[in-house]
Amino acid sequence: MKSSPGDELDVKAAALVAGRTTETIRRWVWSGRLPARKRGNRLVMARQDVEALAGGAKGRLLSLAEWARLAEGALRGRRGPHGSAADLVIEERRRRLEGVSDHRGR
Repeated sequence: MKSSPGDELDVKAAALVAGRTTETIRRWVWSGRLPARKRGNRLVMARQDVEALAGGAKGRLLSLAEWARLAEGALRGRRGPHGSAADLVIEERRRRLEGVSDHRGR
């Protein structure tokens, strides 16, 4: 990361530039998606890196109705024999209990 001190942002400034929370910026840094370095006890990153990463996620914001429509479409398109994660857990517990009862019968 090469940048002049004026092009460096701390986490709070990066969050404002990216339109995200400070926690999201920290997650991007911790996951390696956003290069950063420590200056004293603060994380700093290049403005261009923040803008490039945020630009990929930027665009117009979805309304709640648009988001719900997209989520419903994604749920309808999923594949697999289970309707939900709860169904998966119930089936796994049932399978384990059958294994325990089979073991006791020996």
